[in-house]
Amino acid sequence: MTSSRPKVLLAITAYNGEAFIERTLDSAARIDTSEVDVDVVVLDDASPAPGFSARLAAMCEARGIGYYRTPRNLGIPRNVSLGLLAGVEKGYDYVIISNSDVIYPAHVVSQLVRAGQAKGVGSVTAWSNNVSMYSLENDDPDRYLADQEVVDSISAALADQYGDAVMDIPAGISFCVLISTDVIRDVGVMDPVFGRGYCEETDWSLRSLAAGYRIALAPGVFVYHAGRGSNLDAGLVSGEHTSVPENERIIDLRYPTFRSQVRAFASSGILDEAQLYAIDAIMRAAGRESGYVLDVGWLPPTETQDDVVHCTVAANGLEETVELRYRGFVRTMEVDAFGIGEALEEYFGRAPEAVNLHDRGKLSSTLGERYPALTVRTGNYPARV
Repeated sequence: MTSSRPKVLLAITAYNGEAFIERTLDSAARIDTSEVDVDVVVLDDASPAPGFSARLAAMCEARGIGYYRTPRNLGIPRNVSLGLLAGVEKGYDYVIISNSDVIYPAHVVSQLVRAGQAKGVGSVTAWSNNVSMYSLENDDPDRYLADQEVVDSISAALADQYGDAVMDIPAGISFCVLISTDVIRDVGVMDPVFGRGYCEETDWSLRSLAAGYRIALAPGVFVYHAGRGSNLDAGLVSGEHTSVPENERIIDLRYPTFRSQVRAFASSGILDEAQLYAIDAIMRAAGRESGYVLDVGWLPPTETQDDVVHCTVAANGLEETVELRYRGFVRTMEVDAFGIGEALEEYFGRAPEAVNLHDRGKLSSTLGERYPALTVRTGNYPARV
């Protein structure tokens, strides 16, 4: 380290994307710098949309964010390499490479840096809703998660759960990845053989692994990612594809065991368990802070605000399960049929905000007796057909 405070360059790669980049810039401009020194630069890869580059430069200037436009289009690998080399040449300790269709939690840099300081770590990727196998599954992220306060609260819940822990993974994803400049000096930059982009970060990750560095996920940080915005705009991928087959073949040729390593990691259960605990942490935090509502019966759950956790009993006809829903995240709990109230109070650390009973079985009677002041009874048939 060159100083007591890590110095970090956040390099946002851009190509068109006016529909979403201003939101990313607003998010970048409010990143917490109480523990780290952060400079932000947008690397505009000669965006061809008429007038966009001039407007983007003005957006950056208004927010105190650096801006550079390449004289000609370089493609993603070379544009990312510009950010990596700038970090090395200008004396930064770390570089974060990021897409332009994201929303960062305020603590994104400090959390990634703490993870990056773990022994042997060369790169760190964040959780997201849209980041290959390292995604936390969500029903409708654009509706439920594309909000700065929501991203902050979700990431804070994960930081409380995981702290600065790291998990070794097969390859990093450059939608939001932190890399030490010491590692860049050793491993180098992205290989331009990947042309306009896709798979270049897989190749870089595997080169770093061969050089002895760990490839890590930081489960204590969550970054919202709309996904593929610029690349759809550029025609790099079509609507039904998530990668470039030609570039995948390069990976297969260079690293013939990589796919089997990914399959082995996926089947190990390590990632599934981490995702389950992550969603648990999000659910618990939301329930503690904003409350939860319990619905019993097969009718649709009672509508309440998004910030409240919806707990539905017998949604599938089995009273031994409770389905928890919060902002598009889903978690199914197995519980004792007549200990549901106690189980949820233990899970959330508080009583429910309301109990809506849509049937008249024994379970409903038990819950009605436990929460008489909170209970609302409805018929067990729809009001209209």
